[in-house]
Amino acid sequence: MEPTTVLVVDDHRMVADGLATVLGADPRIEVVGQVATGAAALTLSETHRPDVAVVDLRMPDMDGLELSRQLLAQPWNVRIVLMSAAFTPDALRDAIAAGVIAFASKLATAEELVAVVLAAAAGNAYMSSDVVPILGDPLGTGGHPLALSDREREVVQALADGKSVAETAAAMHLSTHTVRNHIRRAMARLGVHRRLDAVMVAARAGLVRLPR
Repeated sequence: MEPTTVLVVDDHRMVADGLATVLGADPRIEVVGQVATGAAALTLSETHRPDVAVVDLRMPDMDGLELSRQLLAQPWNVRIVLMSAAFTPDALRDAIAAGVIAFASKLATAEELVAVVLAAAAGNAYMSSDVVPILGDPLGTGGHPLALSDREREVVQALADGKSVAETAAAMHLSTHTVRNHIRRAMARLGVHRRLDAVMVAARAGLVRLPR
């Protein structure tokens, strides 16, 4: 399988270097360019036609939202991962309305940065865990489904089925501590604070099935 090609767009050199290093370290991803302005991103994207553009929300010549609109208007199928250290609800809603499907905080872990890029490349909506709560309504993503890892979906499904943590751990051959960690991460992604709410939000998003 060909690696997912990525263009990194950020005017902060250290941030851009860090993103390129983290993403390029994953064998499923190839960073094909790293630029500091929207104009340079448009030029380089015509040459490389990346699968994904990781775009900073705030840049000197044009904001990331305008750049995202222009990239999405190109004839090739590029996906956008919009990044910021401080998203606002309005910025997220405007980006979603423009067709952006993936969002990541600059405080996201390396694992989550890779996950959001690969999700975007596959056409799946994804918000890193500390971006989800900003919208208030975790399903306020223009109808796009929320994303959970396979393990997170399994543990939330177990909760929906009425299984205890101990029963889930035994069935999945995991420790109870690991199961609780998966549950906490799933709740963070879904923007909720209670297990019951996690089940209901995941069910509404089509991620788990409720028992009949």
